[in-house]
Amino acid sequence: MDNTRYLNYPAGTYPQKTAASPSALAMGGFGMIVGGAASAAANIRRMNNGETEKGEALKNVTRDAVGAGVATATATLLVNMLRLSGLFAVAGTLTAATATKYLYDTAFEPKPEPVEAKPAPRPVAKKKAVPKGPAKKSAKKSPKVANPAKTAVKAKPAAKKEE
Repeated sequence: MDNTRYLNYPAGTYPQKTAASPSALAMGGFGMIVGGAASAAANIRRMNNGETEKGEALKNVTRDAVGAGVATATATLLVNMLRLSGLFAVAGTLTAATATKYLYDTAFEPKPEPVEAKPAPRPVAKKKAVPKGPAKKSAKKSPKVANPAKTAVKAKPAAKKEE
């Protein structure tokens, strides 16, 4: 018999329903720190290479830090709600955080500028294959090549030196 519905809680100590558990909020803050640090490192390299400017890098770091925090908080809340432990908690955290971050990035990634469509190249006509058969002899004869052994200049014997 379940007697939990008859429990009397002292005033102000009964369980309250909260939107987010304190551990999820704390882990979300930690996720923001770690995600922001990783994004800052990548954006500093891009700034040094001249690929991005300071304002754009700051926007990227902020967007990535918030995304990592939201993903971490969501994953922690989900794992706590399902009361997972051990390897299931690790697998659940990775799965939920990855899915949340993917959805976040899809929603907030910058839209690329449209590219003008180039006309497709015209197909090149293929040459017709020549049927293989006995080769026809041409009317012209190929020029004869002189025998290099006969035409080579013979070396004259060197004159003997007189002493």
